[in-house]
Amino acid sequence: SLGLPVFENVSIEWYSEVFIKEGQYVLRYELQDASGIAVSGTQGFKRMQSGVNPIRISYAMDGQNSGAYAIKTELLDAAGEVIKEASESLMWYSDEMLIDASLLEGVLTRATFEKSWGNWDEVPEYLSMIAPLASLAERRLLMNLKESMDTARAAFYLTRFWQEKAPDQALESWLGYKRVVDQVDSEFGSKTLPGYKTQMGRVFLQYGAPSLVEERPFDGKNYPYQIWQYDRLVSSSTPIQQNQVFIFVDQELVGRQYTLIHSSAMGEVKDHKWQFHLSRHSNTGPDIDATSTQYSRDNFGERISNSLIIGNQGTWFDQFNN
Repeated sequence: SLGLPVFENVSIEWYSEVFIKEGQYVLRYELQDASGIAVSGTQGFKRMQSGVNPIRISYAMDGQNSGAYAIKTELLDAAGEVIKEASESLMWYSDEMLIDASLLEGVLTRATFEKSWGNWDEVPEYLSMIAPLASLAERRLLMNLKESMDTARAAFYLTRFWQEKAPDQALESWLGYKRVVDQVDSEFGSKTLPGYKTQMGRVFLQYGAPSLVEERPFDGKNYPYQIWQYDRLVSSSTPIQQNQVFIFVDQELVGRQYTLIHSSAMGEVKDHKWQFHLSRHSNTGPDIDATSTQYSRDNFGERISNSLIIGNQGTWFDQFNN
């Protein structure tokens, strides 16, 4: 699966089909919130007939809070016994119902948050820190929270984010992740930009440490560059991937501000002329549409055409698109 279905400022529409060969059955369905509790007024029943039974469910979501939901269905036999059940997860957003403010009353205060979770004034930065871990649906919610500038709601969501990811160790998981962020700041940050906001820092936080790193601070006429290779990529926003690479280049030559210019990973930037863009000089060749591996770039002393990770044939994506 590429992720959860996302409904934004619209009603939830769900369609499925149930095939009944013979017998008497009833389909029971309901919408559940993130806690598995049925949303009031969403329960329903439909008697099944022999053959294909189309099922269409619509929920207006009036007055509901943005967040994770699931449509649960159960097939009951004539005795009322559940013989099969299924659950379809989804995310629903409304700009008017981002988070129910009443959930904050008596639950989370500035004093409570600062006692364990961190600095209240740094909550907006905490949202930026967890962004690499967020799914595509969660990123939309984070963006809304950032734009709302409501610290109380943002702080509440931060705690809920970790409670959903680690129900038994929410606080410990957040503090452990924060230590990793501190390490990323030390490794990739600068005086003007924290490490978790750099592209190297984001990739590190989203996918973890690379399996291999080829670092070339001096390579002929090329800008300083690094190639990161991952044996296995695991992320909340993409399926599991195998053997992917990330190409970073420092074209500013100030403060090690490496930019991600190409990756073979799903959902990342693609540029099959990335080898050209490593060069400090024009290297276009006769065909401006040609990919980087269609011309020899074996300049004296350069390793980019014979990389330890990629070899002399470019990435798989380069070869495939030649």
